Amino acid sequence: MEEIIDLHLDLLKKAETNVAISKFFKEEKITILEGFHENVDLVRAFYQKYYSKPAARIVLCGINPGRKGAGKTGIPFIDFKGASRLMPNVNENDWESSSQFVLAIIEKMGIDNFFKKVYLTNLSWYGFKKERKNVNYYELPVSIQKYFIKNFIKEMDIVQPSLIIPLSKEVEATLKVMKEGGLLPYRIGKRLPHPYWCSIGNRADEYINEYSHSLERLSAIRQLTNS
Repeated sequence: MEEIIDLHLDLLKKAETNVAISKFFKEEKITILEGFHENVDLVRAFYQKYYSKPAARIVLCGINPGRKGAGKTGIPFIDFKGASRLMPNVNENDWESSSQFVLAIIEKMGIDNFFKKVYLTNLSWYGFKKERKNVNYYELPVSIQKYFIKNFIKEMDIVQPSLIIPLSKEVEATLKVMKEGGLLPYRIGKRLPHPYWCSIGNRADEYINEYSHSLERLSAIRQLTNS
């Protein structure tokens, strides 16, 4: 899994020297969230701890990191409060709703059990912001969208997922385009509601149960299919 981290680091280096991308971001006053680059040692330690052993995992695929959660830590769907629960020597308390919802699912399923069965990622490993607001990859021009999501296919070739589950309508649409174009030779499952939406109001408990039950059931089905 180390090569996944290097893959995305290389993308950032190339993006920084890409004239068209730099010009667009400067004109639109958009910046790339720097958490992954700044905390790459933490990301490597996380992947070594939870993803070092090969397994036919279900992939939960989100949009891109947000500025209060994974955009700070660099770990998909994990904020600093979650990292403090999952990693040694991390003692920060910054959090955001989506990440806390995912953490609740991880702890409900059992940390080791969850990461044995599930791989967390985003179509774009980089998030973006403009005037203290998140910008999602699908809000960028198509050519720049493609630049930041092109590594997803390479990432999946490394992960070899048993199933990919999109976590938003936009992600589902993008995955279908990849699939129909012959670029993504992996099964795409039924979309689950976005974690942020699930975390609002009194929905959390219901959807924590829905997520955990769905993941356990799908994991069991995939194991039987592959046995």
